[in-house]
Amino acid sequence: MSLGFLLVGLGNRGGQWAAILAQHPAAHLVAAVDTDPARRAAFATRYPAVPTYASLAEGLAKSKAQAVLLVTPPVDRLAQAEAIFAAGLPLLAEKPLADTLEEAAAIVRAAERSGSILSVGLNFRYLAVTQAIRDLVAREAFGKPGFGQFIYQRNRDGMRVGLNRYPLTMRHPMMLEQSIHHLDLIRFAYGREVARIQCRTWNPAWSMYAHDANVSCLLTLEDGMEVDYLGTWTGGWDALKFQWRTDCAGGVIVQRELFDDLATARTRDEALSSVALAPCVPFVDDSKALLAAFAAAVAAGTPPPCGGRDHLRTLALCWAGLESTASGARIELAEFYGRHRLEDAL
Repeated sequence: MSLGFLLVGLGNRGGQWAAILAQHPAAHLVAAVDTDPARRAAFATRYPAVPTYASLAEGLAKSKAQAVLLVTPPVDRLAQAEAIFAAGLPLLAEKPLADTLEEAAAIVRAAERSGSILSVGLNFRYLAVTQAIRDLVAREAFGKPGFGQFIYQRNRDGMRVGLNRYPLTMRHPMMLEQSIHHLDLIRFAYGREVARIQCRTWNPAWSMYAHDANVSCLLTLEDGMEVDYLGTWTGGWDALKFQWRTDCAGGVIVQRELFDDLATARTRDEALSSVALAPCVPFVDDSKALLAAFAAAVAAGTPPPCGGRDHLRTLALCWAGLESTASGARIELAEFYGRHRLEDAL
């Protein structure tokens, strides 16, 4: 049975989700919401059979949606989520769940009080390459992992057509819009929580972003595994460079391209060997898989993928990193959870 969605937010990512919903076997578009008349008009031209509304309240009242896909900027999300939960609908929200840790925790608590299903759209978990890394690590195909390096270097033009503009003026755009994905992948693929973080964020003089667009972190995972992370939107070269290397007791696992290209080697091998991966169109096939998992969870009444509590750990890791850069101190996550009164929401 196909799950009918109310799509809220018709920006760049909202348009991608609309196209996915329009052809997904497990889900379909019931209605759409956006406050911008021009966006609603453009959407209506492409999807004339799908009604559009100017507000979430109107969409909830007038549509016959069975679930909500929230693709709005991460501000004032608590009020939106509470309205959705009050309508008795499950929610799939784009990341980050909110622009503050306190509001994200409040949304998680509100979902659980209402008995509503809450999931966050961390679609990169469903990339074929991510799933392959997770499998290799879980079965220790190259021995126990000991340390990793995750490097993402990009000169991102925030004015490019097709990109959302709000990161240009938000605080901590790299951490809360991009690095959040990467830190989540580290948690997910390694199957380990982060015990402590030392972090530094900064902004070079030439940056078009109003706030820090570079992030560097040292993560210590619960079993002692160490991960170095570097991410930038303000590289001095337009070419995107990516590498995620995991060193294990008996070899290495290396993702050499963003979204694809996995290779491995045993300790004494002279060269890396490519790992065969299923074809995957980034932002499309991974989003389809996430949507299918969410629809299945709603149908079965089981915990959803990327649930609210799970996402809150990634979001808390980001904010602990920002606290570290402000204080210069290494942050113990267990202490951070307690100080921010997150235990009940985690």
